[in-house]
Amino acid sequence: MLKIEVISANITKNRKLSDKKIYVIEGEVHVTKGVKLTVDDKVTILLTNGVFKKSLLRRSALIFDQGSALAAKRLYIKACAANHTPVKFADNGGVWFLGNYSNASKDGVSVKLNRKNPLSGFQAKMVATYYLGRKDTYISPVTGKVLDIGDDVDGFSILGVGPSEWSISEIRSYYSADDGFDVTNSHIKLDRIEVKQPTEDGLNISSSRIEVHKSLMLDVRKKGETDRDLFDLETDDGASYVELHRGCWVRINGVFGDEVVLSSAEMPRPDTQTDNETSYAFSGKLKKAGLIYSIDED
Repeated sequence: MLKIEVISANITKNRKLSDKKIYVIEGEVHVTKGVKLTVDDKVTILLTNGVFKKSLLRRSALIFDQGSALAAKRLYIKACAANHTPVKFADNGGVWFLGNYSNASKDGVSVKLNRKNPLSGFQAKMVATYYLGRKDTYISPVTGKVLDIGDDVDGFSILGVGPSEWSISEIRSYYSADDGFDVTNSHIKLDRIEVKQPTEDGLNISSSRIEVHKSLMLDVRKKGETDRDLFDLETDDGASYVELHRGCWVRINGVFGDEVVLSSAEMPRPDTQTDNETSYAFSGKLKKAGLIYSIDED
């Protein structure tokens, strides 16, 4: 059985995480500027569910600050209970990657472009996340009443990251408490991305460009939910684009999204009227590149 090691303070010196241990994040932990976190293959990091009042997000979170670095192969990040047992329930602050490509902010976390600071450097073969993020409402296990705890938090967040800072080939985001994959004011390239059953949208892209080269899999099928789409493209600081390269496998199922545009010779035209709830599904390998975008509509 692997030994548990708790991390509750910021990582301020270069550090390596061993595959002989499981690491538990308690509170808000930052990998600070100029620090590199090296991770053995198949390491698991657990984020402790529940309130941590000293955290800006009031939850446990792993945040890679502007100018930090990650060197990993296959990394797994999951939710856990206070006793460090993995759980299938999201009540944490998720994982964050902050860059030096553009100004960006959300949920009280922000980055400012500063050419005097070093670029971030995020490298991994795959990062897979399970039950990350925080809902805005919960049903109390004691009283059965609905509790409103404030704004929800996405499972996987990217702020102000540019293509020279990002070299993570594959993302898997499963069962997040808000959006499965949230990108703000960034430009990144991925070989593969899979989002499965997020509480809200599959891809929330804000004034960003996302390139997907080999496969895009989004399972956002609804079971009575509303305002839960495959794509939510926001344009507060400029247009948003999801580029699907030629040869990319696309398997998507859900409501396509409001006020977005699909340009594809092979994918059928979706219903993108505001507040529509029309199901959309497509599975196939693109012979020609496709583009999903919004220039001036949120």
